[in-house]
Amino acid sequence: MKIVQWAIKTPKQIENIRESWKYLNEMLLILREKAKAWVALIELEFVAEHFIQQHNLRWAFKWYDGYPTNLCLSVNNCVVHWIPNEYILKNGDLLKIDAWVIYQKWYSDSAISVVIGWEMANPLAHELITVTKSALDNWIATIQPGKSMYDYGNTVATTVRGAWFKVLKDLTGHGCGSAVHERPYVFNYGHPDMKKQFFTPWMVLCFEPITAVMSDDFYMEYGDEWMYTQHGDLGCQWEYMLLITDKWYEMMSGITEWE
Repeated sequence: MKIVQWAIKTPKQIENIRESWKYLNEMLLILREKAKAWVALIELEFVAEHFIQQHNLRWAFKWYDGYPTNLCLSVNNCVVHWIPNEYILKNGDLLKIDAWVIYQKWYSDSAISVVIGWEMANPLAHELITVTKSALDNWIATIQPGKSMYDYGNTVATTVRGAWFKVLKDLTGHGCGSAVHERPYVFNYGHPDMKKQFFTPWMVLCFEPITAVMSDDFYMEYGDEWMYTQHGDLGCQWEYMLLITDKWYEMMSGITEWE
């Protein structure tokens, strides 16, 4: 993947990214509502395609490194990058919805996880989502410019492991805005490289904990696209895109409520 160095944005760029995330959040809410039992993944892809065309946006995933669709829709033990197909959702499935849009050349990126049929259809999946999202929410409440990125990774991993779940170490967050992926990598555990990286005002970053019940690694199928948990257990993803300000942060994109 092509990675652009760092992620600091100008005021005009930030304003364009704000417009991009407004569309993305609206699309994610629509997709969450449509994600029901007996719905095929490709139907959700069609919903996203229609939304992008209706609002004169551009897709970000589609044809990026050859990826053929707008959405990544990953089910159960597939944690990321499953290409939407004819698979029909059923009650108890843990669905990850990872989406991007481009507004006037500016990218926004977010992901959510959903239990089809809700909590009682799969209590373990519901708990994994709760812990993953809580790890992210609890940390961003403490964010400050100048703070080490190591604190983020260490806090997220400690929270997830404290609930007896795992972080998939090699799947990371990243800078974003003017490209699909920008530096820096934002690890979801206390990676030593992050001790040298600090949150800087006007940096736009995607924080993206990707977790599993038992696995801390993954394997790939379908031409190195679909990523599955090492032990076949459930995987989860939740992603916010944040602007680091001179005092705190601003949510650029991300669904903050799911219950």
